[in-house]
Amino acid sequence: MKNIIKSLVIVFAVAAVASVATYAYFSSQATVTGNTYSTGTLEIRVNGQPSIAGFTASNMAPGDCKAGEFTVMNYGAPWFGGPSTLTAEELVISTNNFGGDTSGLCNALTAEIQNCAGPCETAYATGPVNAVSEEDLLMSWFSSGLAAGNSEIIKYDVCLPDTGSAQDSLQGKTCTFDFVVDAYNPKR
Repeated sequence: MKNIIKSLVIVFAVAAVASVATYAYFSSQATVTGNTYSTGTLEIRVNGQPSIAGFTASNMAPGDCKAGEFTVMNYGAPWFGGPSTLTAEELVISTNNFGGDTSGLCNALTAEIQNCAGPCETAYATGPVNAVSEEDLLMSWFSSGLAAGNSEIIKYDVCLPDTGSAQDSLQGKTCTFDFVVDAYNPKR
C-alpha cells in the first residue's frame, strides 16, 4: 500500500509540473489609448438669429408684390461667432403655418425665391406660395454644401396676381405663413 501511495504522489507531482509547463509562454502587449469620438455642430441662422419676424404687406391689390431678402448663415467660424463646424450639405426652404384665409388668399398668392451670393439663381420659380416645399437653396457653385462660416442671401417676391375671375372674393382677406429653412448633414 505504501508503494501505491508513493506512486500516486509521484504521478500527482509529475502532473503538477507538466501542467505548469504547458501554461508557460512569452507575452507582450501594446495599447492604443485616449480614443475620442466627438460630433460636430450644424447651426443655421437667419440674419444672425434663430428666428426673425417676417414681412407685413398691407392694402395690397391685384398685381402688387412684396419683395424682400434675408441671409441664411451656417453660423460658425471664420466669419460668424457661432458653434457650427459642419457643412450644410443640403439646404432647403419651405412655407408652412398658414393662417387667415387659407382657402382663398393663401391659395392665390404666388412666390418666387432666389438664392444670391453673387449672381442670383432661382430656387423656386413663380408658383403658389403654399406649394413651396423643400426647394434647394444651395448655389450651383456650392455643390459640396454651405460650409461653416459661409452664407447666402435669399431674395423673395410674394405677389397677388392680377388675373383670375375670383379677385373680388379676396378683398379684405389676410394670409399668414412662415418661410422655414432646413439644413442637413449628410443629405437625406
